[in-house]
Amino acid sequence: MTLSITISQQIKAYNLAACPTLPEFLETAYKTQKSLKKNEQFRKRIEVIQGFEFNTASTQIEESNDQQYIVAAGLYAPSLKIFETSQLSMKCSRGLDSEIVKFCILGDDYKKIAMVCEDRNIELHAQYGKHFKLRVPKQPTDMIYNPYNCNLLVSSQNEDITRLNLELGSFVESYTLQQETGVNCLSMHEQLQLGLVGGNKQLSVIDFRSDQVVQQLGVSDVTSIATQNLQVALGTKEGQIKLFDLRKHIPIHVYQHQYRLPIKKIVMNEDMIVSCDAKILKFWQGNRLFTNIEPQSEINSFTWVKNSGMFLLALEQPRMGIYFIPQLNAAPKWCPFLDNLTEEMEEEEQQTVYDEYKFLSYEELEKLDALHLLETAMLKPYSHGYLIHLKLYLKLRQQKGLDFEDYKQKRIQQNYEKQLEAERISKGYVIPEEPEIEQPVRKVDPRFEKMLKDNDYTVDKKSEAWKRAHPSEVKVKKQINKNKR
Repeated sequence: MTLSITISQQIKAYNLAACPTLPEFLETAYKTQKSLKKNEQFRKRIEVIQGFEFNTASTQIEESNDQQYIVAAGLYAPSLKIFETSQLSMKCSRGLDSEIVKFCILGDDYKKIAMVCEDRNIELHAQYGKHFKLRVPKQPTDMIYNPYNCNLLVSSQNEDITRLNLELGSFVESYTLQQETGVNCLSMHEQLQLGLVGGNKQLSVIDFRSDQVVQQLGVSDVTSIATQNLQVALGTKEGQIKLFDLRKHIPIHVYQHQYRLPIKKIVMNEDMIVSCDAKILKFWQGNRLFTNIEPQSEINSFTWVKNSGMFLLALEQPRMGIYFIPQLNAAPKWCPFLDNLTEEMEEEEQQTVYDEYKFLSYEELEKLDALHLLETAMLKPYSHGYLIHLKLYLKLRQQKGLDFEDYKQKRIQQNYEKQLEAERISKGYVIPEEPEIEQPVRKVDPRFEKMLKDNDYTVDKKSEAWKRAHPSEVKVKKQINKNKR
């Protein structure tokens, strides 16, 4: 089966979208004029959700509360796609006039969706499609929905937060905060009915029951917010995730992304914190790194499928990412077959075979004049050297003339050994018999006199032990005796 596995911190993550799609397989087969019946990758392909892609890239992806639908926004052209998990395929696609900045699922399913676009329009969609469209006064940056009073809050690049009441069908008084440089992100704590507003200078906490700012934290350049119980995680432009208790002004812990890029999204689930920037998706458990996922394309957003170990990623590529980590939780209820697949792969012994590769050290590369291949795809760093494809290695040797030199040296050595053997036989060389106990030429030290007369030090050339230790001499003696006959 075609599953790409990445291992980080000894945790396996299965990439379920690594296999090419069916149209890509058909296009390749048409170009190469080869049948797909014998294509092992095609026969063992896995496509969790059919058509899970956009023409250019995806910008946001969310799961409905009833876990029956997945809603994703992408481009180009700007569109919104709704996938039905029970059918593992797309339900419908809706075209838009402008790129979506943020969308919110207003109900438990796909029937009510609100989205704010870059052209400063808010579009409200029902089950049948577009229901209403209206404009906001400023360029939007984020949007959240408060289900308790039906208010849709839209932040902008100034200090005002526009409020649209969906029950009344009209705008209500906006929130005015001390955020002169604008608001970057919004979040809502549903249990406490608090609104969190992140800006370039501070974090403001609004109580929706009194419409008053009840708390302010001195955290600058906030780009993403997540809440759980009395804790709030704030992502910054410097790639930090600061974990706060709402009752205190000092962070409990600070996590750092090594790329130091702005944090795009944070999700908190019990003792796990998941955060992403444009390069990597990191998992934090307690105060340590649990694992991470680093796709090949830039990350725009992600969502954690509820009660499972599956993650859906919106990427800067046509196909959206699907990753599954069995050590976090089981597969979603709408694709339970993933558990069996991963268990089968765990039982199989996974070994990396390098039969078609040759290991070379740096000195050997220098001898082949192949240093220009360093930091290219032709050389794979391995241990204290590099792995190079065997065909390329043989080609480099041929260009350098090393194959002829090795052959020449080998032939010289063989001829020399044959000449030595012929000389020994023709001269009838006889190895003189040695005395059983060799007498030292010099004066014997009285301390070793007793040892030299000991029978245990006697050399018995007829013993099997001596013959095994001197096979060459035994062979010569046998050859001489044979010639004498």
